[in-house]
Amino acid sequence: MKILVPTDLSENAENALAFAKAYALQQDASITLLYSYYAVYDFAAQAAEIIQTIENDAKKALKKAIKSYGDGVQMDYKIIQGTVSTAVYATVSNGDYDLVIMGTQGASGIKKKLIGSNTATVIKESEVPVIAVPFGASFDAVREIDVALELENENEGMFKKLISLTETWNLPYRVIHVITKPDFNKKILFRGIESYVNENFPDSEFTFEKLEDEDVDKALDHFLEDKPACMLVMFSKDKGFFDLLFKSSHSVEMAYHTHLPLLVIK
Repeated sequence: MKILVPTDLSENAENALAFAKAYALQQDASITLLYSYYAVYDFAAQAAEIIQTIENDAKKALKKAIKSYGDGVQMDYKIIQGTVSTAVYATVSNGDYDLVIMGTQGASGIKKKLIGSNTATVIKESEVPVIAVPFGASFDAVREIDVALELENENEGMFKKLISLTETWNLPYRVIHVITKPDFNKKILFRGIESYVNENFPDSEFTFEKLEDEDVDKALDHFLEDKPACMLVMFSKDKGFFDLLFKSSHSVEMAYHTHLPLLVIK
């Protein structure tokens, strides 16, 4: 497995790297640190000098990070000029990476519940799974994996990917769905997923929980606040997921509590 870890060399990114290292040790995976930048300058003649300075400083910092966190893990780095999302997209496309792990950005007010725009854009554009790690979250603190289902076009491949990415953690899984109104079809679908999972992944511990509330935000908010040691998993299946990602919605409220790591699987 090859893991890509975008970094801006901040304390927040360092926390995500620590999370990624713990995961890599468990998965016998390698890590590539990715630093991207925009060179801001007033005169074209200064461009080469400014770029060289930025890259030299970045190389020193990245080598220092590898020295601090590379023990026991194969680790290298890349420096790319461009936005975080375009750098991640290009690197994943060309480097055959299996997973992106990156830190979330802090904010004030109501935005404390939301991930930063860079992370959101990476989740939107990445073709591989992404783990968003909030500041202060640690790999060892995760004690349960909570899988939130919308019961809209879930498929077998998503569950196989979930297991392949997380089975080495040896943690229990809890599958949750919020019922806002009686829906016989979703009731049958939820029962079918339960049967499928128990039959196909007998070595993994799964429980299933339905939350009943007309207010999805309220139900999920309450559920997640009561689970401070979980990692939340979401499946993204269509553009509708990304519409929700950038708007105020119950999916956003569910997914981006700052205390929970979030795994998004396409």
